[in-house]
Amino acid sequence: MKTLPDEILLHIISYLSPPELVGLQYVSRQLWSLARDNNTWKRLCFERSEGEKRRRRQELAADLDPRLAELLRAAESLPGAFPTDRHVSIAGEELQRDGVRRKKTLLANWDPTYSSEKVNWYQDYIHRHAPHSMSWFQSARHGHQDDNLHHEATGAGILFDGDGMADKLVAPLEDGSISIWDASGSQERRGRIIARSPVGLLANRGSDLDYETRLKQSQAIMTETGAVECVSIDSRQKKAFFAVQNILNEVDLDTLRVISRTPYPFPITALSEAHHPTPLTVGTNWTIHLHDTRKPPSLPPETRTELIGGTPGTSYSRLETGDFGGHVSLSQPGALSILHLPTTRDWDGNGDIWVGGRFTSFLNFDRRYFPRLRGTVHSGARLSCLTAIPYPFIPNDLRLNSPYPSSALLRAKSTPGYTLIAAGEYKGKGSLELYSLSSDPSRSINPSDTRTTKKSHTCYQNRQTASSSKLLSVAPHGTRLVFADGEGNMKWVERDGSTFVRKLNINDTATPNGAMAPEEGWGEIVQKILPTVSPSPSSPRATTVPLGEDNLIIWTGDGRLGLVGFGGEAFREAGQDELEEAAMEHDARETRAREREYGTEMRRALEHQARELRWLRGYGL
Repeated sequence: MKTLPDEILLHIISYLSPPELVGLQYVSRQLWSLARDNNTWKRLCFERSEGEKRRRRQELAADLDPRLAELLRAAESLPGAFPTDRHVSIAGEELQRDGVRRKKTLLANWDPTYSSEKVNWYQDYIHRHAPHSMSWFQSARHGHQDDNLHHEATGAGILFDGDGMADKLVAPLEDGSISIWDASGSQERRGRIIARSPVGLLANRGSDLDYETRLKQSQAIMTETGAVECVSIDSRQKKAFFAVQNILNEVDLDTLRVISRTPYPFPITALSEAHHPTPLTVGTNWTIHLHDTRKPPSLPPETRTELIGGTPGTSYSRLETGDFGGHVSLSQPGALSILHLPTTRDWDGNGDIWVGGRFTSFLNFDRRYFPRLRGTVHSGARLSCLTAIPYPFIPNDLRLNSPYPSSALLRAKSTPGYTLIAAGEYKGKGSLELYSLSSDPSRSINPSDTRTTKKSHTCYQNRQTASSSKLLSVAPHGTRLVFADGEGNMKWVERDGSTFVRKLNINDTATPNGAMAPEEGWGEIVQKILPTVSPSPSSPRATTVPLGEDNLIIWTGDGRLGLVGFGGEAFREAGQDELEEAAMEHDARETRAREREYGTEMRRALEHQARELRWLRGYGL
């Protein structure tokens, strides 16, 4: 084997199944390297992809009797109707019979990557097909055990290291405190609380109040607004911003002390990412502001405003403090998600700030001219989450029905740009939308042009039904997108936003104490998805992601914090061993108590029987 060229060995191992390839890695260093060949795992991802399986079934249906073809099309909608392993073996055999050019064409049309993107396809295959694991962070369910109280997380954010990998998980709790968990340590340490602030810190309830009063008032304050995007972490400065009602708290994560408290005129509903020195964008129920941490809070003598969708007014007496030279007044409440795009990107005719919410249009601003509105893009859906990937959107018409990779597809993949991704609700259904922001004006939306979504070549996907219930969060995950809906589902799709990859319902997994989740129709939902690899175009990004580290942290509706992993074991919740030991000891004490009670009852019964015998003997019986 050592004398054979690597090309021959790669051709031989191409006939092995994924489990056999994994086992081959343990034979030698040479075979370990060959069994991790990127092209081999890319081909396996392609052969097992839902799009390729559907194409094979369509080709098969074209050669069948029309009645059988109709049955095959009907079976397409049934989950599990086509066993994966059997289909992949058939697809692999047919691909072997296809010409070399045709195989390369099919692979190129499916390929979700871009010319400048590097992907570890072995890890990508694990994300697509390996079993998932669900781990829970300490106290996400049981609280801090002081007075046996249950403290829920009211938000979540990640502190990334210099490589763009998750280092710490930061969350405010309902008692007004801040907790920090280890998100990058060893299996034994990961998920444990490593720092915690005093109770009532964010609610501004100090030690001048007794503990019970401080706790009750903090809980009432922290849970009143219920904003999802209420935490923003500046990984460069190691600072965190927490929105509590109408107060923006700036906290030093090294000391867990509040640096400043900035009031706003209405309850805060959304925060953008914090990335020094870019100002933070703050959205309230009725206004949008820029918050520059370098400038001390002050009340300007005159307020500049722009009313969106309404008639300008002359009175702004309802604005109090915290306004740094201008704000946007909304005619409809409220901003729920704010996205920052980097100012250093190739110009695409759009501004740096995108705002989505309960109103049915995206709002676009150029930070240099804020608060002037640059333009709007009509969606029709009510949006709950915005995110982006640093590549332009490629519509299906460039990929499908092509006998070979078109020059337009190759040109679109090499053009710099971004994809704006929005999740929300349209007519009671979950809506997933994708819009291209490209330096090619013919294929990019432009909010300053009211005809932008009416152009035939504009690349966007509007109001696509992705779920039977509202979508709550969306995030990029490797070469895929993942979103969560109102029924507890997490669903992965390709970057086209529609091709299914895999699905998970967090209510189908075991709860932290080992009991099964509640029955269907009642359970938890995922309010926010946080990738452990920095997804932000403005934040530092890991060049090489260690195997098994590209996971997802979730914040649930019940205030729990968990981690969804792939192909590995779940880490054990800190304190679970002690809880189980305490439970076993409790059971043992109860058993001994029942034994003593049984012994006492038996002794009483025997004594009663002995008295009856003595009484009978007195009568000569």
